[in-house]
Amino acid sequence: MEEKKLESSSNNVWEFALRLLKAEYFRSVMLPLETKAPTTDQANALRSLLGLIRGRGTTTIPKRINLFTTNYDPLIERALDRYSASYNDGFVGREHPKFDSSAYSRLQYEQSLFMEYKAQVVTTNVIKPHGSLTWRRDGESVMYSNPSDTLQACLSGCEDIRTLSVLDDIRGLVMNDCDDSSLGDLEGQALRLSKEEKTLLTRFEEQYDSTLCIVNPTKKKFRETVLERYYYDLLRIYANELDRNNALLLVFGFSFADEHIRDLTVRAARSNPKLLIFVSCYKADDAGSYENLFTDCDNVILFVPKEGLRLGLDVFTRGLSCLSD
Repeated sequence: MEEKKLESSSNNVWEFALRLLKAEYFRSVMLPLETKAPTTDQANALRSLLGLIRGRGTTTIPKRINLFTTNYDPLIERALDRYSASYNDGFVGREHPKFDSSAYSRLQYEQSLFMEYKAQVVTTNVIKPHGSLTWRRDGESVMYSNPSDTLQACLSGCEDIRTLSVLDDIRGLVMNDCDDSSLGDLEGQALRLSKEEKTLLTRFEEQYDSTLCIVNPTKKKFRETVLERYYYDLLRIYANELDRNNALLLVFGFSFADEHIRDLTVRAARSNPKLLIFVSCYKADDAGSYENLFTDCDNVILFVPKEGLRLGLDVFTRGLSCLSD
């Protein structure tokens, strides 16, 4: 009986430790996205991609860019809005937009009012397998939500989570590498929580889980079948795009930590000789992990900076600009 009590007590401590991490992530990473604008480099990168596709002369290939991202933020959409660019985020409808992955197969055309000439509009598919702050749960469906409304709904009834002082200490822990010492510190913080703090964290987690429609960065990704269905549906689109003839995949800021995306990409690199993959390495030391991942794949090219330098989005964008000019 005593062993069961100890085990139950230990599990309870780590439940609150995870709630602390979730609350800190929400406060420090998600909440600032309510008003955050895309950086100049982010906007310029998208503008260069649009120019690259706009200049394509062939009519046999759609003038379409597929942007796959595991980020939840709405910065891509905001950058595209800045240029009044046509994009598709998977939602269908105007008054009550509902997510439907079949929308990603649609193309747009412009036709002259007085002549029969028509031209395809450059369209960007914004595809988020891990969900987004623009996604809201509605039974078995996903509906569109303004990110501000989504974030404020998470805070409903638990606004004090923003000023919870223990989260300042948690912030310090997550900024460093995870080791036995930091895990011990996290456990200690969870053990010292007051009854009121525990109540607040529990209520916040309930709001967080019932409002957000995102894949949390854990091994056990899914707690319900709704999100799992959309996740694998979007991965199917990703796999199909990689299997196309003369497909080009540009990888920036992605480590392939998601095992499903990693496996699909490696399989495509090895099975589709017409696929070309460019991977941007932020640091020279990053090249080794990509080389190990894509062993014997001649169609994978790494962009590696010189030792001590960084290959940021500004450098990546200048390369795109050279192609689109």
